[in-house]
Amino acid sequence: MDPAADASGRVLSADGTPIAWERHGQGPPLVVVDPIMMDRTTSGLAGVAELLAEGHTVYTYDRRGKGESGDGEEYTPESEVDDLLAVVQAAGGSADLLGTSSGAILALRAASESAVVSSVIAVEPPLSQEGAAGPDIRPQLEALIDAEDRAGAVRLFQESIGVPEELIEQSEPSPFEPAAHTISYDLTLMLETDIQSLTGIHVPVLVLASSGSDARLQGWARETAEILPEGSFQLLEGSWHGLDDAVLAEAVNDFLE
Repeated sequence: MDPAADASGRVLSADGTPIAWERHGQGPPLVVVDPIMMDRTTSGLAGVAELLAEGHTVYTYDRRGKGESGDGEEYTPESEVDDLLAVVQAAGGSADLLGTSSGAILALRAASESAVVSSVIAVEPPLSQEGAAGPDIRPQLEALIDAEDRAGAVRLFQESIGVPEELIEQSEPSPFEPAAHTISYDLTLMLETDIQSLTGIHVPVLVLASSGSDARLQGWARETAEILPEGSFQLLEGSWHGLDDAVLAEAVNDFLE
């Protein structure tokens, strides 16, 4: 990797919100879209981004309300798509996208709404033709945030999406507490994304699932791949709702070759 290629900066989204980004590596541009609560300092995709930077110009960024990015007065999924497209513009005007969980939904929405997305790798997007992939806990979350119980909000979300109890007990909520108020953003994104609205995506999409995930998560991934005109599905060795960095990087590189 050429250190001279590394850079960071901010780009303004359509509503004027500043979005912080970083660039590493050299090669075709690839934008990484983090899942719920994560920013560049807490990202579960940091390791795979580093591996992918060996052959791609990898852009990572803080989604609105997180890290060094700003926030708007009112959240809408459309504003998040605008944020991502602004980063793509900073990447040169077109890019491949890698997103996981709610970040995968955001990447897919961007591909459905703009021609600047070249392809998408979506890791276990929680989408289903049967409707919402989980309960609407936004009122409870708002009450916890108002009560300044951010750890409680993180735990509530983990429980609501079926994180195994042993993983909840092993996890420490404090790294994610600063972004706890944005949990409702991702829930809005999930609840307001109709899987049928993605059938207009006409770029290649690879949908990935982990062998360690439950049948529900794997089923949602398969369902998403099947409904997309150029969708394909792969089940990879991994843990619950997670893939090893090297395994994911290999799948991404093979797909983008």
